[in-house]
Formats: sequence, C-alpha cells, structure tokens
Amino acid sequence: MTLVLSYAVNSLHRYMHPKTPLSKRLAVGWLFLISRAAAGFCPSPQPQQSTKFISASAKSSSHHRHSSNISASFKSYNQMSTAHTQKWADVFTHQNSNYSPQYLFPPFSSRSHKGSHGRIAILGGSNKYTGAPYYAAQAALNCGVDLATVFCAAEASVPIKCYSPELMVQGVYSIERFDALLEEEEALLAELEKYKHKNDLITVDNFDNGDDTTSNISLDKLLLEHDDSHNELIQNELLKNVDDTKKMDDIVNKLQKVKQLQESLQELQDRQMEIISKSVRDVVSMFPTLHALCVGPGLGRHPLVFKVVQQVLQRGMESNLTLILDADVLFMLSLEEYRELYEELLKYEGCIMTPNVMEMKRLPSPSSFGSENDKKNIIVEKGHVDAVSRGDVVMQCAEEGGLKRSGGIGDVLAGTISAYMAWNQIIERGNEGGKQQRAFAVWTACCTVKRATKLAFENKRRAMSSRDVLDEICGVIAHMEDDIERR
Repeated sequence: MTLVLSYAVNSLHRYMHPKTPLSKRLAVGWLFLISRAAAGFCPSPQPQQSTKFISASAKSSSHHRHSSNISASFKSYNQMSTAHTQKWADVFTHQNSNYSPQYLFPPFSSRSHKGSHGRIAILGGSNKYTGAPYYAAQAALNCGVDLATVFCAAEASVPIKCYSPELMVQGVYSIERFDALLEEEEALLAELEKYKHKNDLITVDNFDNGDDTTSNISLDKLLLEHDDSHNELIQNELLKNVDDTKKMDDIVNKLQKVKQLQESLQELQDRQMEIISKSVRDVVSMFPTLHALCVGPGLGRHPLVFKVVQQVLQRGMESNLTLILDADVLFMLSLEEYRELYEELLKYEGCIMTPNVMEMKRLPSPSSFGSENDKKNIIVEKGHVDAVSRGDVVMQCAEEGGLKRSGGIGDVLAGTISAYMAWNQIIERGNEGGKQQRAFAVWTACCTVKRATKLAFENKRRAMSSRDVLDEICGVIAHMEDDIERR
C-alpha cells in the first residue's frame, strides 16, 4: 500500500501541470484520493511499546519515553526478559503469572452491601489545607469504593463537608487547642530555664558521699537530680552552711519555684498525652471497618499532630492495616525523632509510601537500614515516569499524562492507590499471592491517574484542575475493565 501511495504522489506531481489534458489530471487525482483512503484503512505498522526491565540500582540513571500505551518495568534477581505491550490488558500476560489484571477489581454481585467494594479513610486536613484530603477521599469514591471517611483537624471539618455530601468527616483534634498547649509549655520551659541558669552557686556539704568536703552545686543540680526527701535534706544543709539569712531565703524560694514549675510542666505534658490519646482512639476505633488508611494529605506539620500520627501508624501496623503515606507524613518520617518508626514502616508489607522528588531526597536512604531483602513496603517515586518499587523489584509506569501539573494531583493519586489497595484487600485476603499483586495494583493506580490527567488536559488545556482529573477517573477504570473482559 505504501508503494501504491508513493506511485500516486509521483504521478500527481508529474501530471498536474496545466498543459496536461483534463481527463488525465482527473484520473490521477482520483488515484491519489483512493490511495490515501486505502492507506488510512491499512496504516503502516507502528513499533510496539516494549516492557522494560531494570533493577532498583539502575532506575535513577535511566531515561524513559512517553507512551500512549501502558509500559512497565520488572526485574528479578536471576532473570532478564522482554515483553511487548500494545494494550493494557496484555501487561505481564506471559512474563509473570503473579500479576493478574483480572484480579484488580472486585466483581459486582446482587448480594453486595454498602462497603463490599471498599471502605477507606484519610487522616489529614488542617486549618490551612482542606482541599488535599477532599481530593484523596473523592478520588477513592470516583474509583468505585463505597465509603470514604476523613479524619481531620476540627477547623477543617466544615469546609471538607461542604465540598462533598458523600464524605464522612470527623474532626479528631483541634489545631487551636494544640497551639494553646504548646504556647503554655514553651512559657513554662522558658521560665524554668531562667531559674536554672541564674549561675548563682551555693556551697553545701557533699552529703551524698558522706564526707566533709564541700562542693559548688548549681541550683538545677540541687533540685533536678534529687527527690523530695533529698530536697528537704538540701534545705537543711543550707540552713547549716549559709550565714546570710536573706540569701538563704532566696535560695529556698528558688528551689520551691523550680519545683512548682516542674510539677506544672509535668501536669501539662500529661494533659497533652491525654488529648493525643483521645484523638488516636477516635481514629483507631474505625480500624476494624477499614480496608485501607491514607495518612498525610493536608496534614500540616504541627508537632502534636505528628504525635497523633505516630501512634496511629504504630496501631495500624499492629492491626495489619494497609497504610498509604503521602505528603507531610513523609516530612515527619524524615525527622530524626521518628527514624525508628520510619525503619519499622520500611519493613511493613502493608505500607505504601508516595514521595515526590523533594520528599524522596529528604527521606533517609532505605539502604542505610539493612539489605533490600528486609524492605517489604512499596515506594512510589512520583515523577515524569512513576517508579513503583518493592525490595529489588521495580515497575515503571510510562503512561503519558497531561502536560499541566495542577495542585492536588498527588492527593488524587494517594486516594486512587487507597482504592486499589482496598480492592486488593477484598480480593486477596489471606492469599500469599496478593502480596505480589499489591505492587501491580499500585502500578495500575499510577496508570489510572496518568490517563485521567491526559484526558482532563485534552479537554480543559490550561484551565485543567484536579477536579477535572477526578471527573475522568471513572471512565478510565471502565475502559480498563472493558480491556480485561475482552481478553
């Protein structure tokens, strides 16, 4: 057909001269049109998109092309192979039977009830960020889960409720109250430091050693390293060794003041822990009803909120709950005080982290916490090409996305992954193969959002927002299911 078209084009140039008879010009014109039409029905074969296979160590240096079809990357320790993919439903058809597209979506049934197709929750949302948890929860609903709950700051609950009547929204802590607790704590600590650093040293007998030597002991040492009985003994020693009655009274008053400040500080910290525990209980009480919990969208960086999140994550691991970690919770895990928790999450099979480029740089390298065999969680490195890694296995989603990067798309991805993880829990519960399928499901979620952003951009161009991406998700998933049914 290519040769015919080439002949027609050459004839067109040769016979379309004005001096050529009209009948011959018409004949050549018809030949050209017929050739073009036939070429449209029989296009030249296009190069097939191949599935690339790389290791975790090589992924950072590789460059990838956009593809309108889904392409993926996979490498095992002892095998390097290639595959060709034209359609999404052909992914991993022969290379790895653990990856089964037909087990991505729970089937519909007349016996289904509310919650049969997924119950997820989002922990996030603050007085400053209310859109992020909405996008994550609504994305899960648009994927097809039945129920989505948002646990958030009380200040964010009303705005989020106004965004969507479908979301169940519960304020589990108050940023205003947390701020007041921190301000009170900072004031007590500042006053305590003021008394501890007066630098007026007093001379007393070294009663701890029972000898006759004397020592210069600072006020904080006198008080902070002894219990009440020792403090009383210190005061008695002061009475014996201080001749100046006024100076003695000042010292005793300082001791008493420091003790009062310490008691007030301890009381405040106990109150903080009580409020934090109440917030944790409100979230954890929902664990038995959830298939997945997404933590981070719009969370903010309040230190007391981080304390709540720390306990929620620990309880989530104890409950074997699937955890999707995004945004500010990844910043929290980059802090030194949460390093131990980060290490635990790397070894937890039910954890999916979704860092962008900057978040990935902040997080400590997983290699610093042992061998790749110890890493059981899934990490999604978001970017031009999303890389889904689990241990030494890497799958790359090179699905072509939209050309505009609107705020909130990362939250849409977090919610979409939550939906796929809920379905994975429903379909693969108790099945060891489900652990391998989980990585494939996360990869498919990345493909879903990439396709949705592409469609949204084609429709709205520069005006595209994350709301437009939400609107495209259901159609993308419907086409994926159609592909699977046609296999």
